[in-house]
Amino acid sequence: SLLPHESQNDPLSNGCHCVLGINDLNEVFRKCKNFCNDWEFIGLELGVKKATLDIIQDDYHDVRKRMLQMLASWLKRDSQKQPVPSWNILLTTLSEYDSIQTAQIASKFICTHRQ
Repeated sequence: SLLPHESQNDPLSNGCHCVLGINDLNEVFRKCKNFCNDWEFIGLELGVKKATLDIIQDDYHDVRKRMLQMLASWLKRDSQKQPVPSWNILLTTLSEYDSIQTAQIASKFICTHRQ
């Protein structure tokens, strides 16, 4: 049952808290590919170290490859200080950049993970 302030149509409220890992990279990247221009800011929000982002920027010129490498770093948790990667964290972070587009991603989102 939903609490009065919750909406069944709010995709972020029923987000998946399942832990993500490097094996989820392709699926995660497909959800993020329209956010590639903001890859560095999103990486910082997700807790990827600035030094890691600088290396990615130096090594890759294509923003899609930068996004892919940043997400790989996030999923591998290059910093143990960052929260454990989950869909909910990712969608919450993306919504800060484009809430409408994130809502569209989230509305089509089906959790295929088993906790």
